[in-house]
Amino acid sequence: MKLLRDTYLVSGIFGLLLDENGKVLCQTLEHAYLDESNPILAYVPKLPAGAYTCVRGMHQLEGMVQPFETFQITDVPGHTNILFHSGNFNADSAGCVLLGLVRDGTSDILQSRVAFDEFMAHNEGIDSFVLTVV
Repeated sequence: MKLLRDTYLVSGIFGLLLDENGKVLCQTLEHAYLDESNPILAYVPKLPAGAYTCVRGMHQLEGMVQPFETFQITDVPGHTNILFHSGNFNADSAGCVLLGLVRDGTSDILQSRVAFDEFMAHNEGIDSFVLTVV
């Protein structure tokens, strides 16, 4: 799979998640962090460009009552527990990749639970895959 980012804003890092054939699976949103090493205001995600193995497992986000099955993006430099999950706004992620079907302007993504369910269905029977982030 490929995560193709196209918009870097204070309200989030937006992009597309593509399947193995280059077909768009969904919209993505990652939390935007101020890049203090950049002399101009720039925003970056926790997940740098590169290739990562994503592994299926049970995870529980802060504030959740029940764990859920998803994929963790492994070996992210300086970070752990970077997951794919549902959410609509920059604040819904602490570095994870949120999935949605529709990008709503420059502040959020919509139909996130549907997109997440479709993502998991697409990966039915798969325990791991390689994600290329560009």
